[in-house]
Amino acid sequence: MPYRVKVHFEKKYTAVTVSDGFNPYVDIHGITLKNLNVGAGAMYEISVGLFNGAGTVIVDATDGAANQFPYAIPVDCDNDGNIKVPKVAAVSQSDLDNLDAQVKNLAKHIAANKSGK
Repeated sequence: MPYRVKVHFEKKYTAVTVSDGFNPYVDIHGITLKNLNVGAGAMYEISVGLFNGAGTVIVDATDGAANQFPYAIPVDCDNDGNIKVPKVAAVSQSDLDNLDAQVKNLAKHIAANKSGK
């Protein structure tokens, strides 16, 4: 049984192709999702075939640089079958550690200024 997926574009892209890795998807209105220009807020609804409970959507898009956004279906969808382009990336532990160090440094700087140093 196919899984209904809504592909939402958060910003403008050119040369967009939405595929399963081999063939472009066709949205529910009959538009082949290959080499399209899309604006921010554009949405296309597709049916993704699932094999052993999993499917694939790959979005190739250009916004000044070529980007490829792979999605595992249904894992990367929200409860309503939505995915967003660009893909929301998870924060790494090193990013969190770096942010923590910056906050601590800023707190020391503020404390020093309050004490008149």
